[in-house]
Amino acid sequence: MFESRQRAPVLFEVDAAPVEIINPAAVRPLLLTGDHAGNAVPKSLGDLGLAPGELDRHIGWDIGVAGLTRALAARRECTAVLARYSRLLIDPNRPLGDPQSIPEVSDGTPIPANRSLTENDRRARADALYWPYHRTIDEHIGRLQRLGNVPVVLAMHSFTPALQADVLQEGACPRPWHVGVLFGRDERLSRLLLAALKAAKFMGTRLVVGANEPYSGVTHGYGLKVHGIAHGLPHAELEIRQDLISTPAGQERWAELLAAVLKTVLNHDDLRKVEHY
Repeated sequence: MFESRQRAPVLFEVDAAPVEIINPAAVRPLLLTGDHAGNAVPKSLGDLGLAPGELDRHIGWDIGVAGLTRALAARRECTAVLARYSRLLIDPNRPLGDPQSIPEVSDGTPIPANRSLTENDRRARADALYWPYHRTIDEHIGRLQRLGNVPVVLAMHSFTPALQADVLQEGACPRPWHVGVLFGRDERLSRLLLAALKAAKFMGTRLVVGANEPYSGVTHGYGLKVHGIAHGLPHAELEIRQDLISTPAGQERWAELLAAVLKTVLNHDDLRKVEHY
């Protein structure tokens, strides 16, 4: 039997828009993105079949990123684009078709609503949630470019304090970094961020800063590839440890720190030109 081309709606009028835009008219050449900032689920999909509290775990979103990014955008007076809906519905930071784009299991937790999806189901989620987010980022890149700027794209993420034991088949492995900077071929922004973060102090102590830790920007960071490399713009991804930004106070402290770091970094001449690879 042929599959119907009709796609069931994912979002209805009662649902929030898929994208939150902070400071949409800002002119500073810095664009913050939050691929996993939200953990909302459309009314039509209920709780995805998950037990209470599962969506609040790291499988549902990047803990602390939304509050941190809003605070940082306010301090730097720049635009930020945040995905409102949970990465479990469809992950904006993975290419469509990736096995983990719509995961059936995440960190050992089955996702009942993601089982036995048809191709039309997958396309409906992409149309409702995935493409609006990426289009919005590109629209603001274009807006800033039309002002004569070369916008810097900085993706905001957070990571768990330790790898889970079931991932390693042994005891959990602590992750010592306070913050990681992810990058690929274009190292203009990452090089400056790494130097500035290593020189900074957080609550009186030196930061433990990872270069392409806890993940590699070469193999991860799909969003950076389509919005950074594809446009030839300076770009990088920040990964902040979740226990440091899980509270409003922690988010404010890190926003203050990152605002100071970016104030210095963004003045560098290397970030004022487009590089085509």
